[in-house]
Amino acid sequence: MPIITISRGCLSGGELLAEHLGAKLGAKVFSREVIVAAAKKFGVSEAELAEGVESPPGLWDRFTKHKERYLLAVQAALAGMIEEGDCVYHGHAGQLLLKELPCIIKLRLIAPLEYRVKSAVVEFGYTREEALSYLEQMDYKRERWVRQLYGVEWADPALYDMVINLEHMAIEAAADLVVALGKREEYRRTPERDRTIRDFALRTRVRAALALQSGFPDGAVEIVAQDGVIAVSGGPFFEKNRHAVVEFVRSIPGVKEIAGESVKDAGKASAAAPAEKTASDIMLPLRNYPSVREGTTIREAFGALSSSSVKLKDGHLMTPRYVLVVDEDGRLAGIIGRRDLLRGLLPHFSMPERVADQYQNLASHLDFNWVSLFSRSSVAHSKEPVKTIASPIVGAVRPDDSVSVVVSNMIRYKIDLVPVVDKERAVGVVLMTEVFDSVAEFVLEQGR
Repeated sequence: MPIITISRGCLSGGELLAEHLGAKLGAKVFSREVIVAAAKKFGVSEAELAEGVESPPGLWDRFTKHKERYLLAVQAALAGMIEEGDCVYHGHAGQLLLKELPCIIKLRLIAPLEYRVKSAVVEFGYTREEALSYLEQMDYKRERWVRQLYGVEWADPALYDMVINLEHMAIEAAADLVVALGKREEYRRTPERDRTIRDFALRTRVRAALALQSGFPDGAVEIVAQDGVIAVSGGPFFEKNRHAVVEFVRSIPGVKEIAGESVKDAGKASAAAPAEKTASDIMLPLRNYPSVREGTTIREAFGALSSSSVKLKDGHLMTPRYVLVVDEDGRLAGIIGRRDLLRGLLPHFSMPERVADQYQNLASHLDFNWVSLFSRSSVAHSKEPVKTIASPIVGAVRPDDSVSVVVSNMIRYKIDLVPVVDKERAVGVVLMTEVFDSVAEFVLEQGR
């Protein structure tokens, strides 16, 4: 029998479907039990853990990395449960926590809005208006949470093996459909697949223990599990503290053997000090940063900026502050920031520089009215092309330029984004966030 994960919107019938599947398959059904198990196993407050994995990360989380640690705890607890046997999981992000495993049926369940509204009215005693507001807030929170923590869109059908719409299908019929899918060869558990699951469970258990119980710096130790054997490696910290790390890993329940040769090899590999990185080492490829064509309207640029997220090198997600502008041949033609977009909605702030210079005294005394950003005039101006407000590109570097050159340009030109250009074609961008966070982490760590 397969392992099944169910992703669903709030009050979409996920728990009911899980119960039907559990009864038909004779499998365990669980959801929040994973958080309870994770809290108990790794010594974290259940309430703190639930809050940590169910709300989007804030700015401070990027430094403390609490949410990453809590997710590791939940993943380890979930992996331990599926290691024990077949199950149906309708809780936190199962389709993402278990995405690398075989024989997992990843379901996405959707239900008509009226179905969900009635459920909210019955369960919470809401009025219809209150139910609608509640569902909208919960869906937005979940979408934002998945986007920021995992870098994917929660509703993306590519994340799932099957999407079930309950508008014209009863829960019983949906369960029968999933059971039939589970009988296919690709979802059956085999000795080889079980071995993969055991290795996954062991690796996640060790990673969670290192993050939550060891006191070692985040990311200082790399773990690989194969056939029950743990290989431990790392950089300078690991080389200096190898004995302590190995002994800690050896003490984790389930660890029976540590590959000694892997440890020695890792120590040798990390002995040499790395050379200074280049722009190409730390840049984001151009395809991973939002861009628009010169003829795109200001309104469309607002949409591009508001709906985009950028995944940094360390895996964290951020909302971009700029949109790149490219010409019809795909060449980088300019850049637009949030301030530029607001300026584009206001005629007297959008005047060409040469005109503004002539009327500098007048322009400096022009009154700004907040309400003007919400006027018919601003809507009309939002239909203008972005090329009318784009700023020219400055401070570009080559892929082989050092990080020193990149940071120097950021400081010299007072810019937060440096384009990386190869043979007159932009190939990527380096963000101030990437540079600043590396320095901030060093200063905060060394300043203890």
